[in-house]
Amino acid sequence: MGPTPTRVTLYARATEAERVAEFRWSPESGVSLTVFDPEWGALARDYYENGVPLIRENRRVPAGEGAAFMRALLERRNMSYYSLVDESQRDNLN
Repeated sequence: MGPTPTRVTLYARATEAERVAEFRWSPESGVSLTVFDPEWGALARDYYENGVPLIRENRRVPAGEGAAFMRALLERRNMSYYSLVDESQRDNLN
């Protein structure tokens, strides 16, 4: 399964990729969300408040499930205007 992502960034691709929100996770503090663009970041807020759709399990994974939530963010889904990117390596550079 691999390590749990610690940072997943949501990009909007309206004209060029724009960073609109970021999910962070640690075992100590759980999942947090920072929204950089309230309009385009609404999808991130929905996932954070209502869970990430996980089609293969026919459920939404809530942020309270921590590691499972972060992995669910990276499941393949058909999104034309958004992409979710694992940027955990940025945490390892500090």
